Amino acid sequence: MAGIIARAPFDNPAADTVIRSKDGVNFRVRSGIIAEASPIFSDMFGIPLPDPNQLANNSDYMDGKPVVAVEEDSATLDRLLRLCYPTTDPVLTQLGDVRLVLAAAMKYEMEEASALMKKALLSFVKSQPLSVWALACILRLEPEARIAAEALLGKDLPIDAPLELQDISAGTYYRLVKFHRAKGDVGEQFKFTEPGPDDVPRIRRTKPPRAKIVYRSRPFADIICRSSDGQEFQTHKIILCAASSTLQDQILALPTSAEPSSSLPVISLDARGAPLGALLEMSYPVDCDGLSDIPVHDAIAMMDCARRFRMDTHFRRLRYNSFGTLKVSQPLPTYLLASSFGLTEVAEDALAFLHADPFTYGCIPEMETTPALAYHHLLINRRESLAVASKLTAVVKPTSQAVAAGSGDLAADETMDVDASASIGSGSDESPPRGDPWLLGILERTVEELRSPHQDEHWWEKPKTSATLQQSVDKGLWCGDCEDNVRLILRIENLHADVRKAMDANNGKLLKRRLPV
Repeated sequence: MAGIIARAPFDNPAADTVIRSKDGVNFRVRSGIIAEASPIFSDMFGIPLPDPNQLANNSDYMDGKPVVAVEEDSATLDRLLRLCYPTTDPVLTQLGDVRLVLAAAMKYEMEEASALMKKALLSFVKSQPLSVWALACILRLEPEARIAAEALLGKDLPIDAPLELQDISAGTYYRLVKFHRAKGDVGEQFKFTEPGPDDVPRIRRTKPPRAKIVYRSRPFADIICRSSDGQEFQTHKIILCAASSTLQDQILALPTSAEPSSSLPVISLDARGAPLGALLEMSYPVDCDGLSDIPVHDAIAMMDCARRFRMDTHFRRLRYNSFGTLKVSQPLPTYLLASSFGLTEVAEDALAFLHADPFTYGCIPEMETTPALAYHHLLINRRESLAVASKLTAVVKPTSQAVAAGSGDLAADETMDVDASASIGSGSDESPPRGDPWLLGILERTVEELRSPHQDEHWWEKPKTSATLQQSVDKGLWCGDCEDNVRLILRIENLHADVRKAMDANNGKLLKRRLPV
């Protein structure tokens, strides 16, 4: 039976070979033309096939012609073959179509088709530079990626993220940001798809890592849990049922037999052995020391398993013990890994401890294995947050003279430059700040901290007002001008309150985005 035949010119019965697409469309082709265009197809055409007369219903042949099955769909295959045939080349108006045809041309080592599709890819640079850059990185086309990246220079990176960012790593996107901030001055050896020698910061260990939580076999086991990588854990049904409603359902669904068996029943679980074994160990009434010191990768994998198997107690223990420490000590890897696993609540916990500019962390190792989409959203969110903080603190301008903020070293006749048209904090008082130079120094230091790309906790911690008041008393500030000083202290508090409120609202926008799973 002929099956579905492609449209002309790939419907010619005189063709000597059939190329079958993934969706079952048969393309009748002249093998000599395709073999000239592709050494890969040339090799495939040379593979000997069984004698069609000796086999019934042989799928290797159609109408007596050999069949070569490929993974591309019929639309992509049609466009690809037209680039090889002496016919009009297809016109591709969608970037997604260019991606599929270019990937296929590169896969089959079709030089001319690849060159034509690279030109088609670059035709979208003006309208979709970030998408073109991402596709070039996916296909590891460094020259095309650099052309697209250069088109992004001189403007902010787009807020809207193309779907292609889900198919490249956060490390690759970090290098785009690095290229962008360097205004393209990165040297000839720079690559987007490979980390450079200066990308990864040096990390000093403050203490040796603890041993991982490992499952210990116990006597009188009555069931085996088998992981996706083949590890087996002899355990107890009652323990599993108490720990997980999902495992309880699987145990209850096991077939029952009236005859006793010498072998234990087995439940196969979609989880790797390391996180599964650790969770099973946590299910027993034992003290699992070191939850706060579990490596972030292990903790994320365990939480993902705990969520999928509905081990709610384990999930909470990990969130408030392991990640109670990790979100402070390793906020960026925690955020990126949690986002990639869809652990929204963990990502939210880490947000408050991240720098205002995540780029300041450098290219941490986890960025090479997590999708770029979450990192892009985070960068855009923090860019908006810094803009809000800058706007709210724009009233105070640094003086030309050095201010020893809060140290009391500011001379009595030195003042801060203030934009009289703006206000600090809530905006209810538009007069320039007045008061003791020592307090003015604290105000300037506060502004610098809130604007700093390295800051994190400054957005969330209130000023130590009581300590400031005590120090002001010790300094003998309260005199006839005390009202001005009190107002200044209150304005410092208002400044923090306004910025924190704005940051909370902006983080809410990020968390409303659907995190990739």
